[in-house]
Amino acid sequence: MPDPAEALGLRGEPADDYRGGPPRPWYRPRPGPAVRALTTAGALLVGFALTAGLSAARDIAQAQSARKESLIDLVGLRQARTRKLGAQLERLRERLERVQESAAGVPRLQRIVERLEVAAGLTALTGPGAVLTLSDAEEGSCTAANTELCRIQDADLQAAVNTLFAAGAEALAVNGQRVIATTAIRNAGAAVLVNYRILASPYVVEAVGDPDALAAGVKQSPFARDFADWTEVYGLGYGLEPTQELRLPAYTGSVRLRRAEVAGLGP
Repeated sequence: MPDPAEALGLRGEPADDYRGGPPRPWYRPRPGPAVRALTTAGALLVGFALTAGLSAARDIAQAQSARKESLIDLVGLRQARTRKLGAQLERLRERLERVQESAAGVPRLQRIVERLEVAAGLTALTGPGAVLTLSDAEEGSCTAANTELCRIQDADLQAAVNTLFAAGAEALAVNGQRVIATTAIRNAGAAVLVNYRILASPYVVEAVGDPDALAAGVKQSPFARDFADWTEVYGLGYGLEPTQELRLPAYTGSVRLRRAEVAGLGP
């Protein structure tokens, strides 16, 4: 029976042939001269890069090794020098000790230095004495137009310190600040500077000395009479109390002097 498609004049597409094409040859074609040249050049470049990298790494390793050995030698030299200096220091210390032991005047000089340090306020001091307390007027209790009159001023603390020294005080401290020959007492706004430290009310002046003599000397001074009036008029605080035990701290600031002379007593 004829195919209807052929009867109508329609021709079908040829069927797919899955048998494949002609058989492939058993060998691979050899690359051309250009490919072989590029391959050779690439291999040479890779080899050169590897060789250069290995050479650079070897040079760096050698330089580091040499540097390490140099540092080790330097450390050894420094350690040897340190040991030598340590031994020299020990010999000098032993020599100094022998000189100090052989010097008959050293103990006497040490006692003189200790007394001078005490007198200069460079050591802590313990003993009986008196405590003088000054304080600003309480808020609202002072009606003075000048509010500075309602506060303790640097001049008040200076007068208190001078009065106590005149009464026989051996040493003084204001709010824990040791007073020495070079101590400055100055105003700093609403507070007072002592040894360049800002202090605030109440100001506690501790004096080491004979308690009875200090109390009597302060009570009989113009300073006490003035403060009796200022306490009544301006409301300033004032108190004086003898005590049997005080401890004053040592002065911790600088004591370097550029110039000093003994004060004359006059003709």
